[in-house]
Amino acid sequence: MNYIFEQIKNETNPIPCLFYPMAKKMNFSIHDVLTDGKKQAQVLIEISKSYPVSAVIRMTELWCEAAAFGMECNIAENGFPKLGIPLFTGIDEFADVSIPQVVNDITSPLIEAVELAAPHMDKPLIVGVTGPYTLASVLNGSENFMINCMTEPYDVHMFLENMTNFLIAYISAYKAAGASAVILAEPSIAMISPAMTGEFSNKYIQNIISKTQDESFSIIYHNCGAVNSHIDTILELDADGFHFGSEVNLDYVLKKIGDDKLVMGNIDPRLFISDNRTVIEKTTTNLLDKYSVYDNWRLSTGCDLAPNVFPGNIEIFFEAATK
Repeated sequence: MNYIFEQIKNETNPIPCLFYPMAKKMNFSIHDVLTDGKKQAQVLIEISKSYPVSAVIRMTELWCEAAAFGMECNIAENGFPKLGIPLFTGIDEFADVSIPQVVNDITSPLIEAVELAAPHMDKPLIVGVTGPYTLASVLNGSENFMINCMTEPYDVHMFLENMTNFLIAYISAYKAAGASAVILAEPSIAMISPAMTGEFSNKYIQNIISKTQDESFSIIYHNCGAVNSHIDTILELDADGFHFGSEVNLDYVLKKIGDDKLVMGNIDPRLFISDNRTVIEKTTTNLLDKYSVYDNWRLSTGCDLAPNVFPGNIEIFFEAATK
């Protein structure tokens, strides 16, 4: 059984990524809400109450796991967290990278928020985690890691095994905390070929799926990159769902994929940061006109919405999406 699809199959409302704008709306700084599990739980609960969504997505990946490994991370008052320089660059440093405990100063409030929020929500809670290739790429530097995959594959595979074991344990903690699904973000594969994606990404993501996904928990694959050439490879994964950004051709995805797999996407989140009322209305309507015929598709933003969305844009989106 596809758990997340079963949870929302009777709900056709959109599932945008509203976490950061809601934190700002509630007058929480981004720093406070990412370091205080209680405040974060309030944000998640408020999203489920305030908007007609089929599920709540909290995408806090692409920084927290790397920060847990020791990378410098600046969590601004009202902006996305920003990572510093790669933790290491030399291939000889792979074996010496210390794998953190799953519950640590960075991840503890994120896991606590799920524990506190899930019992008070009547909608599925989906939380973000960074994929193995992308996490390794962040820690090593994207160009360094891509080159290392080609020149030092043995060392890279050993490193990816360690990343994957950490991520399995991290995802399992969210599962135990009450999350319905994890949305696993792997955008860095846009820099490598589909064949390399199979070897250095899919292999490890499939291991994550086999160790965590079951009748009570789902893995949703996320990619907000320009990965149309990778779609066939990506869809080989046995994930319960797929979430794509605005650059991905959903026509192809929905025709290729089985109707028992959830597909989400893909209005461009950048439209929300300026006065784009007409464009948001038109884009939302066009997506609904094209894809509502697919019972397994749900409208979503292609990635996180920024904290400082233009006033009224989210409401305009919902007006168009729920007519």
